[in-house]
Amino acid sequence: MTGQLKQFVPSSACLKCDGCCRFRLSDSPWRPKAGEQELQEGTDSQGYVKTIPQAGHHQCIFFNKTDNTCEIYVQRPFECALYPFVLSQTAKGLEVYAHLACPYIQDQEQSPQLQEYVTYLKEFFGLPRIRSFLEINGSLLHDYTSFQQELKFLFTIEV
Repeated sequence: MTGQLKQFVPSSACLKCDGCCRFRLSDSPWRPKAGEQELQEGTDSQGYVKTIPQAGHHQCIFFNKTDNTCEIYVQRPFECALYPFVLSQTAKGLEVYAHLACPYIQDQEQSPQLQEYVTYLKEFFGLPRIRSFLEINGSLLHDYTSFQQELKFLFTIEV
């Protein structure tokens, strides 16, 4: 599934960042979750990617801190490929947000490139195979409403 999603953040920006793949807590709600047909090794009993303690925080077990790369990049879970965009199941429906903690999102928040990518995401989430993937993997749909200050609403996925 992840190879089908075009990336918004260039790898050159990701590899310089100290943001994602690191969490304050071992059970952080920002840890990615693997879907039904995704990664099985390295996840806990609820399907969240496991973390390991590292210098006062926790990091994904697949994160290589020496060069900021992912050991399973090609097979990474859908939520990892989607990030810094997140799906939130709210009372209004399934909503797509940009996570403002990402420095690249902060830099591009008003850019035409972000608007183009939002258009791409709308088309992507309209594809029957992606809708089917989300139906099968309903456990990937979190409720991030308590994190509204960290998120920029983009659109609601029509069902």
